Amino acid sequence: MVVAAAIGVSGALLTGCGSGPNQAGAAAIVGDREVSVSQLQKQVDTALANPKIKQSLALQGAPASLVAQVIVSREVQHLLLLESAEREGITVTEDQVNAELAKPGVAQSYAGQLALDPASQRDSARDQLICEALVNKYLNRLSATVDLVNADSKEQAIAVARQLAAGPAQAAAAIKAAGQNGAGGLALRGALVAQQDLNLVLGTQAGQVVALQTGPTSWTVWRVSQRSTTAPPVGPADAAASLGDAAVYMVGGRLTQPLAEQLGVRVNPRFGRWDPVVLSILQPGQSPSVIMPATLT
Repeated sequence: MVVAAAIGVSGALLTGCGSGPNQAGAAAIVGDREVSVSQLQKQVDTALANPKIKQSLALQGAPASLVAQVIVSREVQHLLLLESAEREGITVTEDQVNAELAKPGVAQSYAGQLALDPASQRDSARDQLICEALVNKYLNRLSATVDLVNADSKEQAIAVARQLAAGPAQAAAAIKAAGQNGAGGLALRGALVAQQDLNLVLGTQAGQVVALQTGPTSWTVWRVSQRSTTAPPVGPADAAASLGDAAVYMVGGRLTQPLAEQLGVRVNPRFGRWDPVVLSILQPGQSPSVIMPATLT
């Protein structure tokens, strides 16, 4: 994910001028929580000092800025998960974090990512446990009714999104015109789509239309007409156990999307542009997702 040119870059990566969030020295702000530039700098320095990370980055040839972007994205998600845990009454003890880190391969896995210092590894373990609790609480009770259209360009995607947002009749016409590239009234359950690309719709709120770039020239547009987290449960009670750690983190993070919209996420522009659907900083070549309100009646 990060960079030949970044090797040997440390303090210089985060210096320089640029406008940003209101709080001085903030790399990102989530509600009333923040990631400071000094906190970010420490993690960037640690990442670039690791020989294994240097070797893997050198093979990728990505721009140096991606080091900070990856870490900022992860730290924003960490703050969202902490806030979710507080609101949902989820408690993660230090003993639970220790047990998570003691699992075979877990600490080694974190050491191979950009969460290298001990504090960041503990944060990652805590995040995983919060995601597991969120998945077990909500995934099997999550339902949504979705209209879906695939598009071949940004211009087409925006046009389709506007049609889907205009009302049920216009949405039906857009789906019909899309032919095999469209589907209307899909009844989705969280447990059944969590391991598919459709997991991206799990965080979209009812009354929203989203247009998302899914490839160099491909876009997916969807309209959520109904979303509930209290549907009769479908699937095993321990939903997280059926997904695997990577999918648990992905889906648990996706469940924070409504909270992210509510709190607001602001990223210092020097680190890039935050995408509210992808839930990370956009990479070069990525177009920002589009969210618009939909008329449901």
